[in-house]
Amino acid sequence: MGGFHRPGLGGRLAGPLVILVLAGCTRPIDATVSVSASPTASASLTGPVTPATSTPSPTPAPRPQLPLAAGIHVPAGFTAFVYAYGIYQPTAMAFGPDGRLYVTSAAGNISVFAGAGAPARLLVKGLPPSLGLVWRGDELFVSVRGSIVEYRLAKDNLAGGAQVVSGLPGGEHQADNLVMLENGDFLLGLGSTCDRCAEADPRSATVLRFYADWTYAGVVVRGSRNPYGLAVQPSTGFAYVTINGEDDLGNSQPADVLIRVRDGEDAGWPRCWPAYPDGSLHGSCVGVSQPVAAFAAHSSADGIVFYEDAEFGPAYRDNAFVTEWGTYFGTTVGRRVVRVAIHGMGSAEQGTVTDFASGFQHPLAITVGPDGGLLVGDYGTGQIIEIFRTG
Repeated sequence: MGGFHRPGLGGRLAGPLVILVLAGCTRPIDATVSVSASPTASASLTGPVTPATSTPSPTPAPRPQLPLAAGIHVPAGFTAFVYAYGIYQPTAMAFGPDGRLYVTSAAGNISVFAGAGAPARLLVKGLPPSLGLVWRGDELFVSVRGSIVEYRLAKDNLAGGAQVVSGLPGGEHQADNLVMLENGDFLLGLGSTCDRCAEADPRSATVLRFYADWTYAGVVVRGSRNPYGLAVQPSTGFAYVTINGEDDLGNSQPADVLIRVRDGEDAGWPRCWPAYPDGSLHGSCVGVSQPVAAFAAHSSADGIVFYEDAEFGPAYRDNAFVTEWGTYFGTTVGRRVVRVAIHGMGSAEQGTVTDFASGFQHPLAITVGPDGGLLVGDYGTGQIIEIFRTG
């Protein structure tokens, strides 16, 4: 997300936040890493590829007695329900080892839902703005402005709150989402301090890698103005990141993009920018890779999850779902969930983007539930919507 046409600080289109900058893998990732204290430490981020196998379309399972999500439009054969509500400006969510849904918010709170239709219970409050969370066993790691904090599941509460990473730079953007790799390492998106500038800290506007003990492994992707969403495609072990482009190149450019996370990748900012809709590169672009997929300019393509459950049927296997927070002024850009079907490999890798769900105020957090439903947290309404295949 960029400045204030989306959930961020600064920029010419002011959004609702004055203190917040928004921003299960089954295949092992090659854990070979060259140890270095340098911000350019090498880290291999590709894994073995297993061809997807065709499976019969599942019979839709009975659904919980939840209210229909009024105004949410989904494809024929799908239905949207209200899973829960009551979180002010939800930013990220994940199911814990106890089966409950944990949600962070722009206000720096962590809340939990015991199940569909249950009320929210506040567990932690008073953190800096919180944009990402990831579980490792009973440990919960939360990215907040300037640091990453650790909690431990203690019965039905969270204990701890110590910083495992501190001193992260911030400005117009901050620490975004987290993802854990199969070898136990972590990736963190860290946004830029400005809309367009030369960064003083080489960690700004990057995807960073940390070892399993949270020691710093280095920069993996540089030139990524605001790398909000991170996810691993389970069938390949490849990690992908959504990146928000600049605010001040005009209303129709640049595109937000999806790229594959590879060691040494340069996403181009601020010297090179991608166009919408073809993702073509403009500016000084030597060494910059073509994006896998391009999203509408200023759509604020943010949360991302790969779908591997059988609930949606084989056509959706390995597809990514991406939330587009949208612009603050006007409703014609973003404010939807899109589906990205990725095809090809290497330089031929390309994602086909299609609309999947619309009618949100500002969708942001996204995950897949244990029941195979796709859950979307609406930053604008505080509702959590769950989408099922019902026909």
